[in-house]
Amino acid sequence: MASIHSRRHAPDISPIAIRNFSKERYVAPDWMERERTALWATSWLVAGVARDVRSPGQFITFEIGAESIMIARGTDGRLRAMHNACTHRGTRLVTEPIGVLRKFVCPYHAWVYGLDGALESVPGAARFSNGVPKDKLALRPVEVEEALGLVFVRLTPGPLSLAEFLAPLHEAIDAYRLDLMDVTNDQTVSHLCNWKAIIDNFAELYHVPFLHPIHRRMFECATAPIGLFDHGHTVVYVEGGVTDSGFPASDIPSDMQAMQLEAVGLDPAAFRGRVSEIRPALQRAKRALAQKQGLAYDGFSDAQLTDVWQFNLFPNVILSVTPESAWLMRSRPDAADPGRSMFDMITLVRFHGSESPGGAAGDPSEARIGTHFRLNGQLPADYVRPPRDSFTHEDILAGRKTMTVTIDEDISLLGRVQQGMASQGFRSVWLSDEECRVQHFHDALDACLAAG
Repeated sequence: MASIHSRRHAPDISPIAIRNFSKERYVAPDWMERERTALWATSWLVAGVARDVRSPGQFITFEIGAESIMIARGTDGRLRAMHNACTHRGTRLVTEPIGVLRKFVCPYHAWVYGLDGALESVPGAARFSNGVPKDKLALRPVEVEEALGLVFVRLTPGPLSLAEFLAPLHEAIDAYRLDLMDVTNDQTVSHLCNWKAIIDNFAELYHVPFLHPIHRRMFECATAPIGLFDHGHTVVYVEGGVTDSGFPASDIPSDMQAMQLEAVGLDPAAFRGRVSEIRPALQRAKRALAQKQGLAYDGFSDAQLTDVWQFNLFPNVILSVTPESAWLMRSRPDAADPGRSMFDMITLVRFHGSESPGGAAGDPSEARIGTHFRLNGQLPADYVRPPRDSFTHEDILAGRKTMTVTIDEDISLLGRVQQGMASQGFRSVWLSDEECRVQHFHDALDACLAAG
């Protein structure tokens, strides 16, 4: 991976200058407008998962602020993106996030468009005194490309190609083969904070020991190295199969270590007094299981078999990956209110081979073990791509919905962050060196707005 720095960096000494910044970018409507024109209109954005548009007629929609984009696979096999607005009087053509259609038909006056965006028929066309110039009235196209098992769009063409944009991280992410993973969960929560507060949260581990106690028992967050890359991208490499060195060590496996051991067929009791051997034991066991099931894990280091690598793709995507699964998370601005946003979380799972020792994916043990810790077995015979589940911040707080314990804990705090930012008692952020990924993201954002 080509980095703007030559090596992984310890989290306690920033390789870039910490400059801090005022709170206006989180609360001011004029900042929101600048982002609309100079960021969202010009950046490569992840619109969805490529497996959702593999076959002719399949489509997804992507909303960013006030814009709605339709991405569809045509009968000719080509993927196209277009604005989700009828060229007659602006009606949104589809409201579903995912589906299959032969044509796009306006629900208002029944104008019909092909999957390529071409206007095909207009009822009462003879009554238009200005005529119906179909070429002029085709749906407005949007730039679209596929890469890394994802679909990217860009509302306004620019000089930076998608290949150039992804170059710093492409090789590292591509190894995980997101294109071979299936969607097992698709959630969106309407959130009471600015979209950047969510990105900031996932760009530092400073808060983890205090907000996420479960991580102490399964990850080494205190010394996790980070990387900063061109175009605003970042990465953090989090060791798994261990406990956090910032807390007292135990002679027996933690409950989370025990679950990970059981997931690959190892007995936690065998590691009493040998907890330092858990991580390499997990790596050996998982590699042996993969070989038995015909999985090509030769391209992964031992560390990748137990660790979680989190890539932050500028401007608004967080991708947490292991060889077995991935969380695709995305923060999107509200159309009008800088204090609101949408947060998406899509869970992707690599199914393969025979059942893993912990049982088939989808059985009750999955909630306990998690897809990040296990080989997930064969795709269930009754698998159906789940629909998107949309809900509110209040649903999380009330326990009616969950996006995993960790994400729920983040969501519960970020609304309070936004409330505090609105106070006259808060004027600017004051970052530690450990939060240099936050600084790097905002440096890239500032450069983008300045260029716009």
